[in-house]
Amino acid sequence: MIKTISFRSVLGLGFAAFFSQAVMANEGLTQAEANTIVKEDIASAQVMAELCPAAVGKSAKFDGNINTLIQGYLADYSDKSMTYEKIQSDSEYKSLLNEAREAAKEASSSEQKEVCDDVLSYQA
Repeated sequence: MIKTISFRSVLGLGFAAFFSQAVMANEGLTQAEANTIVKEDIASAQVMAELCPAAVGKSAKFDGNINTLIQGYLADYSDKSMTYEKIQSDSEYKSLLNEAREAAKEASSSEQKEVCDDVLSYQA
């Protein structure tokens, strides 16, 4: 069961995994569970793409970094033909996206800005 946690926690964990560039073993996870984690990460990135321009302004660098995150997450999806556009129609993804949006609403403006600044300053 997936529990709702704070926006900052979700994104912090996602960034830690992505930014460390460490190879994470999926031992003990089914393919469906691993795909769900990927969908959660993409949903978090999509929420950032929706919210962050208001916090840090429109920026090509920010957009590029979000795209890098999404592409990195998609690389871990079991179906290598999956794209960001295709995943938008997945019912589980839609549910996870709604959960991520709700979690973001619970975060303070300063927490949201801090996460957005982290993405903006990321060096790919």
